[in-house]
Amino acid sequence: MSGRLVIYLAIAVAIFLVIAYAIAIYVRKRNESKLAILEEKKEELYNLPVNDEVEAVKNMHLIGQSQVTFREWNQKWVDLSLNSFADIENNLFEAEGYNNSFRFFKASHQIDQIESQITLIEEDIAAIRDALADLEKQESKNSGRVLHTLDLFEELQHRVADHSEEYGKGLSEIEKQLENIQSEFSQFVTLNTSGDPVEAAVILDNAENHILTLSHIVDRLPAIVKTLSKELPDQLEDLEDGYRKLLDANYHFVETDIESRFQLLYEALKKNHENIAQLELDNAEYENTQVQEEINALYDIFTREIAAQKVVEGLVATLPTYLKHMKDSNAVLVEDIQRLSNNYLLSETDVSHVHRLQAELESLEESVLELTSEEEEQSEPYSSLKNVWKTYKRL
Repeated sequence: MSGRLVIYLAIAVAIFLVIAYAIAIYVRKRNESKLAILEEKKEELYNLPVNDEVEAVKNMHLIGQSQVTFREWNQKWVDLSLNSFADIENNLFEAEGYNNSFRFFKASHQIDQIESQITLIEEDIAAIRDALADLEKQESKNSGRVLHTLDLFEELQHRVADHSEEYGKGLSEIEKQLENIQSEFSQFVTLNTSGDPVEAAVILDNAENHILTLSHIVDRLPAIVKTLSKELPDQLEDLEDGYRKLLDANYHFVETDIESRFQLLYEALKKNHENIAQLELDNAEYENTQVQEEINALYDIFTREIAAQKVVEGLVATLPTYLKHMKDSNAVLVEDIQRLSNNYLLSETDVSHVHRLQAELESLEESVLELTSEEEEQSEPYSSLKNVWKTYKRL
C-alpha cells in the first residue's frame, strides 16, 4: 500500500514539474515576444531621420531667438540618442538575462520599465521633430504672411496720401507711424533672411497690430476733424454773429458772462487741435461734444430772449388798455360809493377797500408808464420784463 502511494506521489510530482516547466516555457516565450517587440520599437525610434532633420535646420544658420530654440531641442536629441537609448539597450539585456534564467518577476518588472522608457522617448522625439519642423516652416510661413501684411500697409499708405487733407493736424503723426511700420518691415526682412524666423515673426505680428490700429485711427479721424475744423467753428461764428445783432437790437441778457464764454469756446477749439495732432481721438471727440453742448446752451439763451421779446411786445400792447379799463371801472365804483354814502351808512371796510384799490391802481399806472417809457431803450432782459409784466397783469 505504501509502495503504491509512493508511485502515485512520484507521478504527481512529475506531472507538477512538467506543468511548471510548460508554464515557465510559456512565460519565457511571452516575455521574449515582448522583448522582441520592444527591441523593434527601439530600433524604429532610433532609425527615425531626426539626425537628418537636425542637420537640415542647422544648415539654415539660424540666429537670435531661433538659434536659442534650436539649441535647446538639439541638446534634447543629443541626450536621447546618447543616453536614453543606451539605457534602454542595457535594460533589454538585463531583461533577457532574467528571462533566460527563469527569474520572471524581475524580467516582468524590467519589461514594464522599458515600456515606460520607450513611451517617454517616443513623446520626446515627436516634440523634437515638431519643433524642428516649426523652425523650418516659420520662414516660409513668414513669407506668406508678409504678402498679406504688405497689401494692408500699401492700401493704408494710398488712403492717407489720397485724403491727406482730411486728417488735419493728425497727418504728421500718421505719417510718422507709417514710417515706423516701414522700419518694422525692414527689420522683419533682415531677421527673416538672415536666419531668425522666430524673432522675425514677432516683428511681423507687431507690424500687423500697428497697421490695424492706425487703420482704425484713419477711419475715425476725418469725421472728428470735420466737426472740429468746419462744423463747430461755423456754428460758433453764426451764433456770435446772431448775438451781435441781438445786442444791436437792444437785447439784454441775464447772463453776464456770454463774451467770456465765446472766448472759452474759441480757445477750446484751438486746444482740441492738439488732441488731433497726437491722435488722441477719444479726447478729441469728448472735447467736441463739450463745445457742442456749450454752443447749444448759448443758443437756448438767445432763443429764450427772442421768445420773451415777443411776449413783452404783446404785454406792452395790451396792458395799458387793460389798466385803463380797471381804472374806469374803479372810478365808477368810487362815484357809486360816494353817492350811496349820502343816503346810506356803508361799512368802513368796504369803503377803505375801494380806496385802497384805487391807490394800488394809481401806483400800478405809474409803474406801467415807467416801463412803457423805458421800452424804447429798455435795459433789462426781455425774459425778466416778461415775468414782471405778467405779474402786473395778474393783479
